[in-house]
Amino acid sequence: MQNVRNRQPSRTQGKEVETNSGSRILDVRELSAFFTLNRKVIKAVDRVSMYIDEGETVGLAGESGCGKSTLASAVMQLIPHPGRIVSGEILFRGQKLVERGEQVLRDIRGNRLSLIFQDPSSYLNPTVSVGTQICDVITAHTQVEKRAAKKMTVELLGSLGIPEPGHRFNSYPHELSGGMKQRVLIAMAISCDPDLVIADEPTTALDVTIQRQILELIKEKVIGKGSALLFITHDLSILAEICDRIYTMYAGRVVETARTVEFFHNPLHPYTCKLLSAIPRHDVKKTLAEIPGSPPSLDALPPGCSFYPRCDFRSERCVKERPELRELKTNHWVSCHNV
Repeated sequence: MQNVRNRQPSRTQGKEVETNSGSRILDVRELSAFFTLNRKVIKAVDRVSMYIDEGETVGLAGESGCGKSTLASAVMQLIPHPGRIVSGEILFRGQKLVERGEQVLRDIRGNRLSLIFQDPSSYLNPTVSVGTQICDVITAHTQVEKRAAKKMTVELLGSLGIPEPGHRFNSYPHELSGGMKQRVLIAMAISCDPDLVIADEPTTALDVTIQRQILELIKEKVIGKGSALLFITHDLSILAEICDRIYTMYAGRVVETARTVEFFHNPLHPYTCKLLSAIPRHDVKKTLAEIPGSPPSLDALPPGCSFYPRCDFRSERCVKERPELRELKTNHWVSCHNV
């Protein structure tokens, strides 16, 4: 695990805010992103704050539908219609991204900030060879000519474990396996040596063996090269292996964040505790716990704590009052009234 600099936290209205040491890559401040469907407002991301520093690997965990992927899309300024950012700020190396011109965003996306999608079949152009798609990213953001870009692409595909990369350069997405298509997405994401890579559930749709191979490639090609990484997943065992810090999201909100060792050894939020109790361990025989009930509908969130109906430690205060993030230990923030 990487050694991350000690940082001195400050307090602002109970939100996670730290003094900027000058190495801040991403700073998300009180971000809300909503979808409006059939006159219903779906609060997919609700007042979320988080940060990532240079060279840091940060995990974002939570159940499906909690807002993780919407947060990633918001950072990339790629929220699909009818979604939109309704409030808050996103700063990339101190530069505000919300409501910036498309040309500014194009210069950043794919170059300094890149995204590895969960489903490569949905994001690779089926009518263009995979090699050409990677070349297009390189030539769009650098001064490299097409011939040199093709050579770089073939070398990159080979380094990612794709056999016969020169031949596969001309392959179309439907001619590749799921694991190979995911490798192509990784190649596109790292082709311009970005400052920050967002990996949105990059191993979910793959079998266990391919998952391990893709994770090793991300460790080698992203973390090993010094890029910062935001790794989004519902699999906490992966985050334990690669992350410096972890955020837990529930019903569109961050409910806990801590350094990885602290997160696993001293979880404080009841939801985090239940997530961890559901992880199988090879060294301990135990009955895996389940979280009873279901997450609330994001278009009808309760006024108090969203986890209240499923929590073993709920009180009447939880019904009426939304808990704010509080720093209970150094760099360990929790949104709960009862811890």
